[in-house]
Amino acid sequence: MNPRLSLRSRYPITRFQNHGKRGPHVLVAAFALSALVLSGCSSSATGTAGGTGPADPNAELKVATSHVPASLDPCAGNIGYDIDYLQLMYAPLIDAEPATQKLRPGIASEWGFSGPDNLTFEMTLQNGLTFHDGTTLDAAAVKASMEHCLSLGIVSVPTIKSVEATSPDQIKISLSAPTSGLPGWLNGRLGMIVSPTALTAAGTDFANKPVGAGPYTFTSAVPNSSYTFSRFDDYKPAGPPNPQLAKIQIQVISNPTALTNALTSNAADFAYGLTPSSAPILERNPNLNVSHDPRLGVALVVINNKNPVVNDVRVRLAMQYALDRKAIARAALDSAEGTAAFGQYPPGSQFYDEETEDAWPYDPEKAKSLLAEAGYPNGVTVRGLAGNLPPYSTNAVLVGEQWEKVGIKVDFVEMSGPQAITEFVAHNSADVFSVGWPTRASAPLNFEASLGSRSYFRQNSVPNEELEKLIALLNNTYDETAQLDIVKQINQVVIKSAEYVPLYFTPDVVAYTKNVHGAVPALNGSPNLTYLSKS
Repeated sequence: MNPRLSLRSRYPITRFQNHGKRGPHVLVAAFALSALVLSGCSSSATGTAGGTGPADPNAELKVATSHVPASLDPCAGNIGYDIDYLQLMYAPLIDAEPATQKLRPGIASEWGFSGPDNLTFEMTLQNGLTFHDGTTLDAAAVKASMEHCLSLGIVSVPTIKSVEATSPDQIKISLSAPTSGLPGWLNGRLGMIVSPTALTAAGTDFANKPVGAGPYTFTSAVPNSSYTFSRFDDYKPAGPPNPQLAKIQIQVISNPTALTNALTSNAADFAYGLTPSSAPILERNPNLNVSHDPRLGVALVVINNKNPVVNDVRVRLAMQYALDRKAIARAALDSAEGTAAFGQYPPGSQFYDEETEDAWPYDPEKAKSLLAEAGYPNGVTVRGLAGNLPPYSTNAVLVGEQWEKVGIKVDFVEMSGPQAITEFVAHNSADVFSVGWPTRASAPLNFEASLGSRSYFRQNSVPNEELEKLIALLNNTYDETAQLDIVKQINQVVIKSAEYVPLYFTPDVVAYTKNVHGAVPALNGSPNLTYLSKS
């Protein structure tokens, strides 16, 4: 069973660099970029490097988390927690600086758009890279991996017409429409390149025999319980650094108290997916470093708005005004660290829109009036789904209680994450779904993936023509300042149409022993274990 539920195909998506909208052929070299510090971002740890002492190359790191992967094939999973594991095994085409999600070289050393309408995207690949099985990582392998990924249908970039290997180190992607967020896709699942040799040999069993070109190789797994990875001695840095550990063992601990106890009892060296309420306990332990790192991502309720009742915007608006988001965040997290959310970008991020604040102020009487106006003066019942563990199961209870006070009755059915997503998307088994969304740093990618008519998660929603036009404009905009203006317009459409119900933002809580080094904040919410060492 998956211990936590999220829609988060948590692609570690980067902020898109401006390569220019029009003009002659351009391939922009992806130089190592200086860190960008977001305003308001801080950590309570005394330092991210851990303790003192030389790193032990033979050390084994014991990791504890509540996060369970759906698949170790990068494009076969449908939950965001996959990324925690995938980034150990797979080198990305385009990498990102963890704390800022700023683009930087990975397998591709340079990339850029070309042509009068930016409908061609080209990459130059590093030479000398190999997969764990010894297969050469060249343009042919990249083409095969990308085509495999797109064929599975979970990662969908409809504007990609073709992928060509024009030489051993050159890739050309032809597009049917402007897609300024494409580099973000290539930093995520689509850009996690799998060995074509292993893929052919394993076939549909590849997820159980995964082979990439990242710092660590897959060793073994007890599904939903433990996963072991070993150092790839022939790794050549392609984004992530050289592996500093002989082995990484990840133990899945779904109970929040047991997860905290794993650290305090020395059963784990590093733990993530911790609840904010556990931080005070851990901070009292002098042998631990504890960080509260800002992240992109929002707890929310998704709506299948083709369905009767919720296809009425007045009902959806009533859902918004019925909620005291601050109270929900405090209760769900058992902490004051949550921030009420009225959009997808939290304060401090480059696309934060202060005009969304208190977009739907808590007003139960207005919610009741909207229901009556929609023809439901005596209330209405809707079907709900939720993950089977906190915070999403807790959110469902809290939201359900507040909705019921205004006349919206919902019985949230709890099930494991992958099963719930399948039920909601493929089988349309509910009207509302308590989940989380990972708010990509790339605004074009984020809104295409979350609100676009071709989004995997919007198959049971009515396309919004205003949103479609704005998302298309965003996909054809390559400057972040101009993108922010469009994001603000998108937010205003969402406020009017109540396409989904944002609840709150919360930081990631990560803790580790003093002999663990190299921990870095992860703005995408997936701690990157490839940076860690141990003395």
